[in-house]
Amino acid sequence: MNYQIVKEFPHPMMEKGKRPVISIYVDTHIKKPDRLENPIRFKNLVKEAQASLKEKEFKGFKDLFSLFKEMEEDALFWEGATESMAILGDEDECIVYKLPVNVKSLAIVSDSFYIKPLLRSFQSNGHYHVLGLNRDNFVLFEADRYGITEIPVDASDATMEGVLGTEKTAPHLSVASIGGDQSMYHGHGGAKDERKVDQEKFFRHVDTFVLEQYSKKQKIPLILVSPDEHQGEFRKLSKNNFLIDEGIKIDGDSLDKKSLYVKVQDVMQERFKKELKDRMAAFSEAHAKDLGSDDVIQIGRAIVEGKVASLYLEENTVHPGRFDPQLGTVMQGEIADPRVGDVYDDMAEVVLSRGGEVLILSKDEMPTERELAAVYRY
Repeated sequence: MNYQIVKEFPHPMMEKGKRPVISIYVDTHIKKPDRLENPIRFKNLVKEAQASLKEKEFKGFKDLFSLFKEMEEDALFWEGATESMAILGDEDECIVYKLPVNVKSLAIVSDSFYIKPLLRSFQSNGHYHVLGLNRDNFVLFEADRYGITEIPVDASDATMEGVLGTEKTAPHLSVASIGGDQSMYHGHGGAKDERKVDQEKFFRHVDTFVLEQYSKKQKIPLILVSPDEHQGEFRKLSKNNFLIDEGIKIDGDSLDKKSLYVKVQDVMQERFKKELKDRMAAFSEAHAKDLGSDDVIQIGRAIVEGKVASLYLEENTVHPGRFDPQLGTVMQGEIADPRVGDVYDDMAEVVLSRGGEVLILSKDEMPTERELAAVYRY
């Protein structure tokens, strides 16, 4: 058995239905000498997982535990550690997520994978496009939690010269008689006006190109990076609904890729914070109208009825037990039991499977004093 480092979430392995499964989260150190503790932390968590398995089940995980031992002793594996790792496995397969956020170290053996920390990581460090726009050229990037990558675009689409070519606007001349055989030529539209017309043509091309070739297909936010004077001009003519209001008013050519990535990450984080503020207000309004709740029993029933549009869960909380997706009931349990997982995690999986969304929030971000809350569809 080998492990696979993945970026896809949710991963097909999560849908296999194998039971039980093992979820290990390691809050890793990334700097020496502390990072030398990472394999030790992992080893101790593996022991916790082993202790949760019954003897018969343990035999089925023999290959996985052998793989865990190899991972523990693999210096290269830990050399590339990020802020944290999620290691998920069943009897046949093992996947690893290298996460850019800190998580609480834990090991859980249950009937389904523990996914709340993954939800937390993926929701706040999403996938988006970055458009670096100048007067006569543009560059397009794709970015996510792992970094930023330039998307190759042919010069025929990425530059004004390539797009307009011989169609650049020429000054228009008219002739007026001044008596006799003499004529005077009047220029309508100087060089400045020509540039403005060409720039608008080019900007319209850029907007259409990015919308049709990328935004419509991937349906992810687009961040505009351009000098201040181009921000308003481009937004006036843009028809791209994925272009977000928050832009970066700077010439992208003045930034290296690392600096650009930091700036666009800041934009997305601020956008997420604003969205959370709006959601807290929306929950308060919904709760007042009985269209939302922070009661686990009521929310359980609403999940079964398919009414939950948004489920909010407090991070780093584990409520041992099981959630019955057919009856909507909660059964208490002990986390050491391999058939017991996290009630809230079970709820999250059902909500996602029925088209709802799940957000994992800090205690301060939660719209209520309790560890869970929900807004209903109707």
